[in-house]
Amino acid sequence: MLSLSILLTALGFYSCYSTSKRAMLPKGNPVVLWASSNAKTSKYLGLFLLTFGLILCVINLGLGSVSFSFLVILMTIASIQVLIGPLFITNSKQLAVVSVLALILELFL
Repeated sequence: MLSLSILLTALGFYSCYSTSKRAMLPKGNPVVLWASSNAKTSKYLGLFLLTFGLILCVINLGLGSVSFSFLVILMTIASIQVLIGPLFITNSKQLAVVSVLALILELFL
C-alpha cells in the first residue's frame, strides 16, 4: 500500500507540475498536452491524487508519523521531477514497470 501511495503522490505532483508555463515538458505526450490545455481540471485532479496519497499514508503509517513521511515522499518526488524530468531520461512505460514491480514486491515479500 505504501508503493501505491507513492505512485498516487507522484501522479498528483506531475499533474500539478504539468500545468506550469515554465516547465520543460515533452511535446508528443498526449497526457501532458491535455494537462496543459485543461489547467484548472488538471490542478484539481492533482490535488485530489495528492490528498488520496496522503490518506493512504495515514492508513498505512498512522496519524503521528504521516506528517514527516508524506513530506519526505513529496519532497523526494518533487526534486526528482524537477531535476531529472527536463532531461527526458525516463518515460511512462518505464515508470509503470517500476511501479508494478514495487507493488508486487510489497505484496508478496
